[in-house]
Amino acid sequence: MNRHVLSIVVVILCAGCRHVEETSVAAVNLLREFEAADKRPSTGFEIADREIDGISHPSIVAPVPSRLTIPLPLPRHGVLRAFVSLESVADDVPAAPIHLRIGISDDRIYERLADVDLSPAHRGWTLIRTDLSAYAGRKWSLFYHPDRVMWRIVLAADAIGGEPARALWGSPEIVTDRAGAKEYSARRQRFR
Repeated sequence: MNRHVLSIVVVILCAGCRHVEETSVAAVNLLREFEAADKRPSTGFEIADREIDGISHPSIVAPVPSRLTIPLPLPRHGVLRAFVSLESVADDVPAAPIHLRIGISDDRIYERLADVDLSPAHRGWTLIRTDLSAYAGRKWSLFYHPDRVMWRIVLAADAIGGEPARALWGSPEIVTDRAGAKEYSARRQRFR
């Protein structure tokens, strides 16, 4: 009987270990990729810490309208996540609503992955997540090899209202599991 109890304990502990292995790990910090990004317009972007309702995030501060295109290979099982918000250009002028969009391109196609509308009535950070797993890994194809593609992540902001505003992309990163991060680190060296 003690052997059966011990077996059950071992199974429970092993299941717990698997959970630790599946923990998300940051593979790409998009703040570090900022300098290599194509910025439209070419001015008005900055990296700064922003605090909203007591929560601070290092952020890409972008003018509205704008488009930031970041070229990079992607990790397997990747998920892009960021905390987004908006801020007014001036203290005495309220920010107008904005539309944020995340997309991906490989110079042949553009795919829209996620959208969110932000209004000044909603104060605080909003988590936006999008699955990037279709753009990395091995696929059953002779011609499609997403691990070999230099993808372009597109972070875009469009004005909905009339007053100026700035978009905040807080703590933008691509996360994956531990195995995906390790494989990505080795593969990314080939792209440099």
